[in-house]
Amino acid sequence: MTYALLTVSDHSQCVDGTDDPRLAEADGPAALLDVDSDVADSGAPPLGECISAPCRPLAYREIGGDWTEVGFEAADHWEQMGPDLRSRLVADHLATLDVAEFKLATNGGSASSITNNWVYSGQPRIYRVAGALRDFVTVLEQLARA
Repeated sequence: MTYALLTVSDHSQCVDGTDDPRLAEADGPAALLDVDSDVADSGAPPLGECISAPCRPLAYREIGGDWTEVGFEAADHWEQMGPDLRSRLVADHLATLDVAEFKLATNGGSASSITNNWVYSGQPRIYRVAGALRDFVTVLEQLARA
């Protein structure tokens, strides 16, 4: 695996894993992603590439907070989204998804099944990210605006 550490103060950088001392030094907002191992030779990809490609989120750090692990379900949902949907959520973590977009992000999940990563309202249903997935997306939004 190749890990990319995304922070405000530094450009993205490859780190050696979750025990790398640069993680402890990274103030929030920051994110740790598993990126394609092909990038190891060229350095860590920038934030935009990490959003476009389905890089697997591993952890995030909010401003003034500790590192928080991204659970497998939230990570799966992030990877399953298309680049347009990921970009839309990073631009606005409160963006809504219709049923078709929700099914895409949840690999065909039932529109009546809600996890800790989603909330819904209305009829027809509209969805928003929630929980750890929302917190991760919010960190990426802060990094994109920095």
